[in-house]
Amino acid sequence: MTLPVELQAARIRLAKERPYLASAAWALQPVPRPGLGTMAVDMYWRLYYDPAVLSRWSVEVTEGALYHEICHLLRNHSERMRSFNPHLSNIAADAEINDDLIREGVKFPNQPITPEFIGQPKDLLAEEYYASLEKQEWPPSVSGRNFSKAKEEECGGSDLAEPPRPGSGRCGSCATGQMAPWEDRPPIKGSSSGLSRTEGELMRRDVAKQIREHVRGQGCVPGHWARWAEEKLHPKVDWRKQLAAAVRFATADTMGATDYSYCRPSRRQGQVGNGGVIFPSVCCPVPSVAVVADTSGSISDKMLAQTLAEISGIFKSLGQKEGIHVLAVDQTVEFCRRVFRPDQIQLAGGGGTDMRIGLETASRLTPFPQLGIVITDGHTSWPDRPPRGMKVIAVLFGDVTAPVWAKVIRISE
Repeated sequence: MTLPVELQAARIRLAKERPYLASAAWALQPVPRPGLGTMAVDMYWRLYYDPAVLSRWSVEVTEGALYHEICHLLRNHSERMRSFNPHLSNIAADAEINDDLIREGVKFPNQPITPEFIGQPKDLLAEEYYASLEKQEWPPSVSGRNFSKAKEEECGGSDLAEPPRPGSGRCGSCATGQMAPWEDRPPIKGSSSGLSRTEGELMRRDVAKQIREHVRGQGCVPGHWARWAEEKLHPKVDWRKQLAAAVRFATADTMGATDYSYCRPSRRQGQVGNGGVIFPSVCCPVPSVAVVADTSGSISDKMLAQTLAEISGIFKSLGQKEGIHVLAVDQTVEFCRRVFRPDQIQLAGGGGTDMRIGLETASRLTPFPQLGIVITDGHTSWPDRPPRGMKVIAVLFGDVTAPVWAKVIRISE
């Protein structure tokens, strides 16, 4: 497919001025959309463009539109904002991005949304701008649109049927996580159309590394990109606190549930005499947990023991007295036992790694574990979906990815 000269020139210009974004710029997969009236990007890194509009825009403006949409993708707005109202989400995400881009002197095809336009201070997160927008009953107009109309459309109007405007509150699902009418279907497995979520995350980490190398080479990088790359490669969140929060969240439903049991008579039984009526007692189920530990030899025993000790401590703080099933897995299950202390664990193994076998074995345990915690370096095969009825937390060593259905906690030496 032959791309318009204007689009090629804009990508080359963007890559030349900001070489650390070159891989992201060339990862965008152009899709012509005659009649679209502008340019938009979906959450799968597909760039929709109207050739007639590109011929009217200057190369500098087209570059600015590309740069803005790449910011949405790198900041992962599609995941962060997907559970919110799409119109307000896009406005909030644009406000987060545009104050940085305006300081860089970026040119936009339309009047961009800024924090000032929505009556908010600079340098806040999109989630903070969104919370403020939801509270505003009669917000000011932005880019010629009145927010009261947006609120009306939010309740069933045709807001998303209007053409997108890069930087002005309508950018596509890259900013909202919700598909717009002009977008293609999600790419199927093995398709070359678009990037999957996993591929998109790999691209973000690659760009973060490019930014870090550019800074080390005395290159000029805007401060917001340097901070983003540092946070991406070296998160400031303590993995222990993150793991504890993830375990508490995953077990909250089970620990808060109640049921009736006839195994133990109710304390009210003596009040009704021997009339033949047996009252059940109330019981609170305790969540069953399985830890699948990668023992393939690429992970140190020290880190495994430390992680298992943290998990044990978490469950002691939750009042868990039933123990934890621990499975030591390489290409087979080398150890499977319910333990109550980390020193009861035998970290046997040393071959390759196959977490499919580990999770499959965990799903056959009795009682069935509601939570599975997989500790691995990520160099393993994964099942296509988690065991039915089991929430999975993947504790990963290093810069690797895990399936989208797993909650990921990253730890380092």
